[in-house]
Parts: sequence; C-alpha cells; structure tokens
Amino acid sequence: MLKMRLLIVVPVLLGLVWQILLRAELDGVSFFGMYISANNSGAGSYVRTKKGNALKEGFCSLTMDEVSQNTEGITGLLNNITSHPYFRYFKVNLDRECRYWVAEASCTCDSNGCQICTCDDSGIPETLKYPYDMSDVSAVERRTAPDKHAAKGFEDEIKPIDPDRDATYVDLLQNPEANTGYSGPKAARVWQAVYDNCNIDGLPSNDTAGVENREKALLRQLLSGLHTSITMHVAAFFYNDTKGDSPLRSLGVLNNPNISFYPNCGMFRRIVKNDEFIRNLFVVYQFVLRAVAKTKRAFLANSSLYNSGFNGAATDGDVRLYSNIGELFSSKLFRVATFDEQKFFESPGAHLLVRQMKRVVHNVTTLMDCVTCEKCRAWGKLETAALATALKIVFGSAENVVELNRGERVALINFARQLAISVKNVRSLAAVCEKFNYTAMS
Repeated sequence: MLKMRLLIVVPVLLGLVWQILLRAELDGVSFFGMYISANNSGAGSYVRTKKGNALKEGFCSLTMDEVSQNTEGITGLLNNITSHPYFRYFKVNLDRECRYWVAEASCTCDSNGCQICTCDDSGIPETLKYPYDMSDVSAVERRTAPDKHAAKGFEDEIKPIDPDRDATYVDLLQNPEANTGYSGPKAARVWQAVYDNCNIDGLPSNDTAGVENREKALLRQLLSGLHTSITMHVAAFFYNDTKGDSPLRSLGVLNNPNISFYPNCGMFRRIVKNDEFIRNLFVVYQFVLRAVAKTKRAFLANSSLYNSGFNGAATDGDVRLYSNIGELFSSKLFRVATFDEQKFFESPGAHLLVRQMKRVVHNVTTLMDCVTCEKCRAWGKLETAALATALKIVFGSAENVVELNRGERVALINFARQLAISVKNVRSLAAVCEKFNYTAMS
C-alpha cells in the first residue's frame, strides 16, 4: 500500500521535464488554433551534423546513417502492409480501470481529437476476427516465473485474462497516432510512473559492473526511444491539413490519403536538439527490427493466415500483402542482425536481467490503462504490447522458430511501422522545417 501511495504522490518531475523540453517553444500556442507558415532555416542542423553517427550503446549493429538510408526503402512497404485488414484492425479493451490511481477520461469527440472511433465487427472479414484483446500480454508473461525483483509499486502476480467481451476493434488507419492535445500533469504522471519503475536492482556485483550497467541501461533506452517516437508523431502530425496541401503528403509518412497533417516545427526542433532522445529512438528501432527479422518464418509460413475473402479465399489484396511481407524481409534491415543479443548475454546476470525487463514492460502495458486520452491509450497499449513481444523474441527463441499469436503480429508490425516513420521524420521534417515554419495562431 505504501508503494502504491508513493506512485500517487511522488512528484512528476521526470514527466514534467519532458513537457518542458518538448514544449518550451510552444508558449502561447493553441493546440487547436490556426497555423501560419514562413521561411525558416534553423531546423536542419541535426541532419547536417549527425550523418554516419555510430550507435556505440544499445548493442546496435548499424550506424544511424545506415539505418536512415535503408528505412527509406521500407516505409512504403510498411504503409501498404499496415493498410491491409489483417494489420489495420487492432482489437483492444479501452475501458479497463487504472489500477494505480483514479484516472477519469478527459476528452470527448466534441471537444478535441482524443476520442477514438471503434469499429462494429460486422465490417471485419469473418476470417480475420479475433476473440481476444490484442494488447494483453498476460499469456506471454505467465510463462515467466514470478520475480522477487518485480518493479516497485506494481503487483507481482499476473492473473490470467479470458477472452475479452469488452474489447472492440480500432481502425488504426482512421485513427493515426497524432496530436490530440493530451498533455500536462495527467500525461506527465503516466510517464513518471513508467520511468520510475524501469530501474532494475538486485543483480550480482562483480568486476564486470561497468558492463552490467550497459545492460541495465538498455531498458531505459528502449522506453525512452518509445517515448521519443510517440512525441515525434505528435510533432509531425500536429495540425489538421484541411486544405490538402501539406508537404508531408509527398514524403511517404502518411498511409491514409484522406487524413493529413502539418508538422509543429518548434516541437520538432526541441526533440532533435537532444542527442540522447534521438539515439534512443534508433536503439529501440534496431531492437524491434531484430525482433521482426527473427519472425520471418512465422510471417511467411502460411499465406492463408491473411486471407480476407469469402470462406477464407485469397483476394487480390491478400496476394499483394503476402508479396509485400516477403519483400520486406528481403530488405537489408531484416537481413542483418541490427541488435546483437549474443553480446548482451555475455554479461553475468543477463538472463536474470531479461526476466526483470519483461516484468517491468508488462507493468508498463498496464499503466496504459491510466492514460485518459482514448486515442493515446489505444496506441500506447499497442506499442507497449509490441515492445513486450519484441523482448520475448529477441531474448527468447532461436531465429526462425518463433511462434506468434494474431495480436502479437498486429502489434509488432504496426510498431515497426511507427518507429520507421519516426526515424524517417528525423530527416524529412528537418527538410520541411528548413523551408516552412508551422506555428499556431489563436
């Protein structure tokens, strides 16, 4: 009980730091005001100074420049893949209560973009319907024994969850991850709890403590990278493009031709000025790429899994999807080991560390029920579930023998797409914001 109270009353300093860092240039800006554009030349310094930057931390194999260049070739494929009904619909329970503090919904369709539009399952192809909450990682985590080093303030016992009758389908194509106006103390409190519970203690002390610190740092890097990706999506897709003339339309970062945005260049600059944020984005991206690469056999073994036609027949779209998945796995980012898990396991205590990391990330998935913005909660549940899946894959089964359920497939591929778009936008938005400066007018 005391630990739970600490979660409630501990100041939200870390989350507030993020708010300050990312919104210091937004003073006086209305989230839903009009925008103006003007020439600007101060947004491209990151691209000019960081080319070829090698990631020496995070057990990554490729330089940031190599990752960026090769990402250009897969964003189109990921857009196509996540537009197919198999990956487009994410079934999730958005009505679970926050178990850590009282969190009431704070947005409606009439007031802002927080509300999400769920789908009647009559519009879902029969062969693609799924009885479970795709964000539920309990079944995965139950295979991990209870850990006395579980994150502070969270329950150690994981209870099984039956098929969720309250879960509904979310059309991810119609509800892209973008600015909703959700910010301030409520958002900061969630991020504070996330970071507050990613410290892992209890590993044995020995002469390789420095190496162990590197392994310990990985979890925080992954969560920080996730945080950076979410914030990049908010910055990139900030103002609604009601005129249809946003420069983002031609950059391949949108996968719905009917929904477009203008970026918030001030917010973007605040993100890319922080080298650590960007490095951590590339760390989590390479980690997830490694996870996807190890699932090649699972994704390609049976093309009929993706069939959406009558009585399970393959449509032209299903055939294209399977072809796109094959092409994706043929690209360089999925043919090289972007993350070196063997090097990670050279450290004493690494296996114990992995168990703890999995439990911490499980706790983070439950924290998403405390997000009071529906759209943010849906994407948060998808992305944290995908991170839990990536941990299971990278630190678990040998390559090409991975088994995935439907929810894990949907979450993992959509998360890979979100990270790829964030990485692409590091350079794409720099180019856009060198020419234009989108700011708000009240």
